[in-house]
Amino acid sequence: MDVYYKDLDSAKENAAKEALKYINDAEIIGVGTGSTVEKFIDLLSRVYNDYRDRYFTASSIDTMLKLRKIGFKVLHQSIVDHMDVYIDGADEVDGELNMVKGGGAALTLEKILAYYSRKRVFIVDYTKIVKYLGEKHPIPLEVIPQALAMVYKILKDKGYNPTIRYPVKGKYGPVIADTGGVIIDIRPGRIDPLKLEMELKTIPGIVETGLFINFADIVIVGYKDKVDVRSRARSFYEK
Repeated sequence: MDVYYKDLDSAKENAAKEALKYINDAEIIGVGTGSTVEKFIDLLSRVYNDYRDRYFTASSIDTMLKLRKIGFKVLHQSIVDHMDVYIDGADEVDGELNMVKGGGAALTLEKILAYYSRKRVFIVDYTKIVKYLGEKHPIPLEVIPQALAMVYKILKDKGYNPTIRYPVKGKYGPVIADTGGVIIDIRPGRIDPLKLEMELKTIPGIVETGLFINFADIVIVGYKDKVDVRSRARSFYEK
C-alpha cells in the first residue's frame, strides 16, 4: 500500500472511531453503506460486547449481512419507525454540509433512514470535501426500470450528461438498487443543489436522487492524524 492510500485508510478509520461516540446512548442505530462505513462496522465488531444489546437497521443488504455476521440484532427497515442515530458516509460534502451520496447504489434507503433518524452523522475522509456538489463525483439517480429510456432522454435533452451505471465486475447489465431501481449517474456541471433536487423530483420515473440537502447534523472529516467535526443546526421546520 503506497503512502497516499495508507493515509486515506487512516483517515477513514479516524472518522469511524469518532462516530462511535455518537451511538453510546442510542437504542436503535441506523447504518449506511460504503467504504468508510465498512471501517465503522469493523470497529463495532471489535467492541461487540458494548453494543450487543442494541438494535440496528441497515440501508442495504450488504450492510445488513455484515452486521448480522458479527452477531448484532438487525431489524428490517419496514418495522422501524425511527432511529436514535444514523451513521453513514458520503461521496461529496460541500461547505454547507450538503452531500452527494449513492456511490454504493443505496441512495433511496439511505435517504429514508437519514430522514427518520433523530441524529444524522456522516463520516468521510478529507478527499470528499468539495467546493460544490458534482465537482468530483456524478450525481446518482434511482429510476424505475419501466421509465428508463424516457428518463434517460429527458436528462440528455436537459444537458445533464446521463450514463446508466454498470458494475465494474460481476453481473452483466445495469446496476440495480436493493429497492429495484436502475442507477443513472448525471454530470450537470456546477449546480444549485436545492434547485436541481426540486427539478429532478418533478420528473416521473425518478424514484430518488443522490442529493442530500440539509440532511447532515454532524459531518466527521477524517485525516491521517486527526478529525474535523462539523455540525449544522436544524431549522425549526426540520425538528
